[in-house]
Amino acid sequence: MEAVPTAALWVLTVLRLPTALDAHRGSVFRATILAAIACTLYVPAVYYTVDPLLGGHNRVGLVTLLSLLLGFWQFRTAILLAAVTDTEVQRRQLVLGRFAAAAVCTTVTAGFLASRVDGTDPNLPLTYADQPGMAVFLWTGSAFIMWVCLDIARVCRSNVPHMHAPAFRSAFSLIAAGCVLFALVLLDRLIYGAVIAAEGADSQTAAALTGFYWIGETAAVLLVSLGLLLPRIAGRLRQGIFALRARLLLMQIKPIWSDVTSCQRELVLQDHRPALLVFFSRHAETQLHRHLVEILDCELASPLARERLNEHHLSVVERAELLLESRSTPHLPR
Repeated sequence: MEAVPTAALWVLTVLRLPTALDAHRGSVFRATILAAIACTLYVPAVYYTVDPLLGGHNRVGLVTLLSLLLGFWQFRTAILLAAVTDTEVQRRQLVLGRFAAAAVCTTVTAGFLASRVDGTDPNLPLTYADQPGMAVFLWTGSAFIMWVCLDIARVCRSNVPHMHAPAFRSAFSLIAAGCVLFALVLLDRLIYGAVIAAEGADSQTAAALTGFYWIGETAAVLLVSLGLLLPRIAGRLRQGIFALRARLLLMQIKPIWSDVTSCQRELVLQDHRPALLVFFSRHAETQLHRHLVEILDCELASPLARERLNEHHLSVVERAELLLESRSTPHLPR
C-alpha cells in the first residue's frame, strides 16, 4: 500500500518541477518532494537499506519525520500564498508557521537524540514508545502535522466561497478534504499505539485501525494531489477547447474572407489553402485573428465589401471576435 501514495507524490513532484524556482509557486514543489522523500524512506525495504548508510540507530527515522514536517510546513506556506489575499494576515500566518516548524523540528530532534534506538525498526515510535524521548518525538511531530492539516482545511474553507473560478473552488475543497482525512489518519496511529499496548497487535480493533490507516493515507494523498493538479488540468482543458473552437471558426471564416477580400487583394496576405486544410494550421488563433482583421480592413476601405456579408457571415465574424476577446480575459494564476 505504501507504493500508491509514494508514486503519486513523485509524479506530482515531477509535474511541479518547472515551478521549483518560482517565488510564489515553489513552495508546492518543495512540499511534494519532501513528502515524497519521507514516504519513500518509510517503505520498509528502503528504510532497512538506507539506515546503515546513515550510521544506523534509526537515523533514517529522524530524517523521515523531519522531511515530513518540513513538507507540511511548505504545503501550508503554499496554501497561504495562494488563498489568503490580505497581505498582513498572510505575513503573520507565514511567520507563525516558520517559528512553529523550527520549534517542532528542534524538539523532535532533541527527543530522538535523548532516546536509545539502536535496533533498526520502521515502527520507531511504537517500538520504543516506553522512552520519554520517543514520546516527545511522536507526540510533537503528530501534533504539528495535525495542526497544519486542520489549519490548511480552515484556510481553504474560509476562502473557497470568495473564489470565482470553479476549478479553484473544487481544488481547494479537495485539498481541505485530504488534509482533514490525513489528520484522522494521524489520530488513528495515536489510538493504534494505545490499543496495541492494552490489547495487543492481533486484536480486532488494531486490525480495523490498520485498515483505516492504509486506506485513509492513500485517499488523503490522492485527494491533495488531485486538488493541486486540478487548476492545471482545467487550464489545459480550457486551452484545448479554445483551440478547437478557433479551428472550427477558422474553417467557417475562410470562405467569407475569400469573398470579402477578392477585390482588394492589396490589403491582405495571400493564403491559398482550402478551408478544410486551415483546420490543421499550426497557429489557428493567429490565422483567425489575421482573417478577421483583414475582413474588417476591407469593410472600412470599401462599402461594397460590407454588402457581401449576409446575416450568417456577420454571425460568424461576431463569434470570432467574441472568442478572441475571451482569450484576452485574464485568468487566475496556476
